[in-house]
Amino acid sequence: MSTKVAQIRQPTGNEIKKVGYSIYLRIPEGRFECYCSYVPTENGTMITKAELCVLLDQYNVKFDIDHEALDDFAVKAAAGIKLVDILLASGIRPVNGTDEYLDIIVQPSTPIPTAENHTSIVDMYLVQTFLNISAGEEIGRIVSAGEGVPGRNITGELIPALHGKPMKTKIGRNIRVERDTNVLFAASTGRLCQSAVEISVEEEFVVKRNVDFRVGTIDFRGVVNVKGDVHDNFNITAKKGLKVAGNIGACSINSDGDITFCGMDGAGKGSIYCGGTLRANFIHDTDIECKGDMIVGVELHNCNIRALGKIIVEKGAIIGGTCIAMGGIEARKLGSVYLVKTVLHAGDDYNDLTELDSLQARLTELDFEAKFVLPLLIAMEMRKEIAGIKGKIIALKKKDKPTANPKINVKGALYGNVHMTLGKATEEIKESREMAKSIIENTVEGGFRYLDLNSLFAKAWDMETAVIRDLDRDASSL
Repeated sequence: MSTKVAQIRQPTGNEIKKVGYSIYLRIPEGRFECYCSYVPTENGTMITKAELCVLLDQYNVKFDIDHEALDDFAVKAAAGIKLVDILLASGIRPVNGTDEYLDIIVQPSTPIPTAENHTSIVDMYLVQTFLNISAGEEIGRIVSAGEGVPGRNITGELIPALHGKPMKTKIGRNIRVERDTNVLFAASTGRLCQSAVEISVEEEFVVKRNVDFRVGTIDFRGVVNVKGDVHDNFNITAKKGLKVAGNIGACSINSDGDITFCGMDGAGKGSIYCGGTLRANFIHDTDIECKGDMIVGVELHNCNIRALGKIIVEKGAIIGGTCIAMGGIEARKLGSVYLVKTVLHAGDDYNDLTELDSLQARLTELDFEAKFVLPLLIAMEMRKEIAGIKGKIIALKKKDKPTANPKINVKGALYGNVHMTLGKATEEIKESREMAKSIIENTVEGGFRYLDLNSLFAKAWDMETAVIRDLDRDASSL
């Protein structure tokens, strides 16, 4: 018994010399293969298959012997043929278990072009992808570590497999794990961030410097906070809000929340969509749609603005462009000394105005076409459509607008070539003059009333009602 154990522990390389041949067994570390080489000599007999089997058994080669290879080896050896490194037996190596890992199913909102998905147009400003995710959305799952499959070496010894390692990635902020299924869900809306040590959902994306080619365009469902400037053509979509410490160039800016920045020069091609309140020091040559209030410190210059709230320029002027504000307009100066055309419209919903323009255009087309229509059936259909359009126009004009305030406040100067619409009244200012007035529609005589300046929180209709009451009181006292 002790002799057999000693044989098993012999070195992995073994040369046996006999009269007539030399044979060499090579058994690599781990004992999963057995290779055999054979060199015949001129004198003596050749090895037989039985002797070869005894030799293999002597070195404890028992498991998964390739008997076809063994027969072929024995035939060629008996014929005196030299053989080199013939595999006679091979064990089964263990398959270690797979490590625990995260299977992420979230896809980038805007994938970077690759060789597989590229088109002829490549957005050079798209530098990185954003794994946007909404609260409650599935992120992926934790795939448990595998146990592995054990193996067996050529001696017949069972070799255990290593169990997979637990993952090193920590489940971080705003991620909920369903323990029964190991499925991960987002606990809040934001950006999925994954590193070698942690996975989390971040509600804020902070840019420590400028938005440029190092950062690229941004498409993020949370809040974006930029500590520097936003360079031309680097568009930003920030679903929950945007803060920019510096200035914004000719870009497309979109957010359902509040937007705050120092200034913006849109160069005639920049645009802003703001679902909340917009605050800035100055804005030039930019198309703006704002669902809330617009509060600007110094100047609005040559902008096309549509707001459902108020437009307020605290210290400076509104010069050029068009401003439509349902909640009223206020600035220190309206227009400029150079008589730049400036259009101001307060007290109406810009969406309604757009629809009215579309309906009126269609009505004009139908009125023109009706002059040339002869068949009675077609004429009846056209009259029916005309009646329907007129009904929609009347409904829009009678629409209840509780937040509307057809009122314009000027705190310092009103210049010529300023075109103002308040309610049903529209006027062009011919002469420039200094004033501090609240301007509302004169519903009695037409045109405007220029009253003592007061806050935009005071509604134009309440002011007009008070004026009419005073006029009636004065008339009755005569």
